[in-house]
Amino acid sequence: MSHAPPPVVLPSRRQRLLDGFAVAASLLCLVHCLLLPLLLVALPVLATILIVPEAFHAIAFALAVPTSLVALGAGYRRHRRTLPAALALMGLALLGTGAFAVDGETVERIVTSIGGVVLAAAHLLNWRAATQ
Repeated sequence: MSHAPPPVVLPSRRQRLLDGFAVAASLLCLVHCLLLPLLLVALPVLATILIVPEAFHAIAFALAVPTSLVALGAGYRRHRRTLPAALALMGLALLGTGAFAVDGETVERIVTSIGGVVLAAAHLLNWRAATQ
């Protein structure tokens, strides 16, 4: 008794587009998760060397929120763990506080540095959970 191989079913155009988008989103997530923590850790050090415009923290915050939401959302759909999102919210809250609610350059740097480290930790946890 011979068994014929199952027929080959080619994916639909819609499925190929969805898979392509998912792969692109995953790659963006990976780049975001690997590079953003390094950038966030380096920024406070660079800020002591470089002249940084007053609006820098507001711009960085405006970029961190949507990229974090996309990366953490993609990770959550894979691993269903809430800890990375909870840490990210704390990190983003600290970054927002440093950008918009703190007076004094030293306090601003401390608050945003802690926020950046917490956010980086959240992204590392998200990345690790998604790859397990």
